[in-house]
Amino acid sequence: MLKKTHKFWDVIVHRIVSSKYVSRWTILGIDLILSVISLVWCYLFDSSLHFNDAVSLPKVEYLIIGSLFICPWYFLFFKTHTGIIRYSSYHEVGRVLVAVVSINLSYYIVGLLSGYGYSGMFISLIVKNTTLNFIILIAFRFVVVSFYRFLTTYVAGRYRQRSLVYGVSRQSIALASLFLTDGYKGYRIVGFLTHDKHMIHQRIFDLPVYYADDNLDHVIREYKISALFLVKKQPIEIPDKKILRQCIDLHIKILSPDQAQMFRDLIPQKYYLNPQIKDLLGRDEIQIDFEKIKLQVENKTVLVTGAAGSIGCEMVKQLVTFKPQKIILFDSAETPLNSLLLEMEKYYPNVCEAILGDIRIRKRLEFVFRKYHPHIIYHAAAYKHVPMVERNPCEAVLTNVLGTRNIANYALKFRVEKFIMVSTDKAVNPSNVMGASKRIAEIYIQSLANHLDGKSATKFITTRFGNVLGSNGSVIPLFKEQIENGGPVTVTHPNIIRYFMTIPEACRLVLEAGVMGHNGNIYIFDMGKPVKIADLAKKMIEMAGLVPNRDIRIVYTGLRPGEKLYEELLNDKEITQPTTNPKIKVAKVRKYKLSEVAKLINELIVKAMLFDTRATVKKMKEIVPEFISMNSAYERFDKKLPD
Repeated sequence: MLKKTHKFWDVIVHRIVSSKYVSRWTILGIDLILSVISLVWCYLFDSSLHFNDAVSLPKVEYLIIGSLFICPWYFLFFKTHTGIIRYSSYHEVGRVLVAVVSINLSYYIVGLLSGYGYSGMFISLIVKNTTLNFIILIAFRFVVVSFYRFLTTYVAGRYRQRSLVYGVSRQSIALASLFLTDGYKGYRIVGFLTHDKHMIHQRIFDLPVYYADDNLDHVIREYKISALFLVKKQPIEIPDKKILRQCIDLHIKILSPDQAQMFRDLIPQKYYLNPQIKDLLGRDEIQIDFEKIKLQVENKTVLVTGAAGSIGCEMVKQLVTFKPQKIILFDSAETPLNSLLLEMEKYYPNVCEAILGDIRIRKRLEFVFRKYHPHIIYHAAAYKHVPMVERNPCEAVLTNVLGTRNIANYALKFRVEKFIMVSTDKAVNPSNVMGASKRIAEIYIQSLANHLDGKSATKFITTRFGNVLGSNGSVIPLFKEQIENGGPVTVTHPNIIRYFMTIPEACRLVLEAGVMGHNGNIYIFDMGKPVKIADLAKKMIEMAGLVPNRDIRIVYTGLRPGEKLYEELLNDKEITQPTTNPKIKVAKVRKYKLSEVAKLINELIVKAMLFDTRATVKKMKEIVPEFISMNSAYERFDKKLPD
């Protein structure tokens, strides 16, 4: 019975709070009735005190009729009825005061014309009514506001999450005011949180201001806080970051309302903190020697293939700061290439030249080399998405192998100073077509360099690194989108690990390897310890102020075709040597004869041009014996390697 009673009152409260606003004509009627009551009460009060002088006052029925006639005009004129009572403010007080004074002045003028205005008792009546009428009308509004706030607080206290607003800025106070006046949302504001010591022991809207120090843990637990509202936009200052990290560690939701929607509807932006390299990977960002790179690039013509891709685009943005004479942006993707050119023209006019073309078409490449005669080539063009390439092995060979061979051969023919190829850790003991195709490209570049060592001015250099955070197809943008959509976050396997670095880091190391590079070397980057993808997903969910598997689920979908649990930067037979940069090492790999490699690659390309998938994959496995397919239809072509 008691539960049913509580439920009944909860329904009543909910209906009152969520109901539409009272009609302005209803408010006008209530104001009119209260004004009549005020006048009559003052009349009866004065009459009882001065019974013998009551003849100096008009009859009460005349006062009521006069009030009903005069009051509406002034209420309409000063618009005292148009305000929403539950949101009444000091502006309402001003309008009510002016309206009441005007009404009673009209009473006095009518009294003068009727012969009562010179009576002291009538003047006393007007003064008393002015005061009482104003008090009653304001009291009515105050009661409505207090009652509404009580109801919203009641509902919020029982069903809404107790929350703090971060900061004491005007925007933060406006957000708190929004909740106090329209609290039937999902959260109840119970105070403010700040790192400003001057605000200790202060109160805003009668809510406490808490100082975010070492006692933050106590505040969160003592007052059962479950969310922190952050109005402030990026960039976040250091003290702010410290507080937010503490809240994340305490599993407090961090929510940021959409400013455009703030005063209409609250739309929490759950993903607020941009992930930093140190936060996600547990290490500091890699730095390089920019002066050495500038000496190599300044006043040179640089060709960047795959310029519109994630790596190529960042490469261009870094290269342009070293004052090259010209950067040739070469790519087959029209729209992103055009976007990159427009961006470069905006900040670095007349430095970049965009060429639409395919590295598989030799005539197009020859045109570029003859026209621009590049000094340095950064070869980043490749098909790289493992599942897509696994389904299209022939296209992978034509782009990643044939295209690389075309670029390298023209670099040799036109006496380019340096050719730097961007490779991948998936080329080591490849388990998929993409990795195998990149390994074959590595083999060709290395064998070409060794064959021409000392006979050519062109240096061929290969760089090898792991997954790049934030690149097209990487897990970071995918996880971010999934978190913003409320989950679930999808991970292929709970134990899958990868090496990671940021796009700027990868490009810096490619640039520095190009400076220090010796002909035929393969450079690998120290990417720190490998990271479990599942742990990365959990960190990103926590950085959004949410709790993994409570607010956002993590779902394991199974390994994709060609995917393995871990990647390697070296195979078992490769060793490394240090360089002047502790983050860059030289891999000492097996050497191949160019004649043998060229023959095998020619046979591979012919099969790929015929789009014979079976023959193409089998040939790749012949060239790269360590290519063992995993979770793939090509496993049947594998030969068991001797122990």
